[in-house]
Amino acid sequence: MTDNLHEQLAAYDRAVALSSETYSGMTSDERTVRSIAGGHLAEHAPSNRTNPTCMGCNRAPWPCDMVLGAIKYADPRYN
Repeated sequence: MTDNLHEQLAAYDRAVALSSETYSGMTSDERTVRSIAGGHLAEHAPSNRTNPTCMGCNRAPWPCDMVLGAIKYADPRYN
C-alpha cells in the first residue's frame, strides 16, 4: 500500500465517521450536507483496502472525483 493510498483511505474513514456525527448548534444545512456526503461515500466505497476500485463507478480507479468531493463536504473545516 502506498503512502498516498494510506492517506486517502484514512481521509475516507474520517469522512465516513464525520458524515453521521452531529453536535449541538449544528445547522440544518451542515447536517444536510453531511448526510448527502455520507450517501456519496457509501455509494462510491473502495472495493478493498489494498488495490481499490470504485464500487459506484464500474470499478474505475478509487478514489473517484465523487469521493474526493464528499470527503471535503463531510469535513467541518470546509462547511
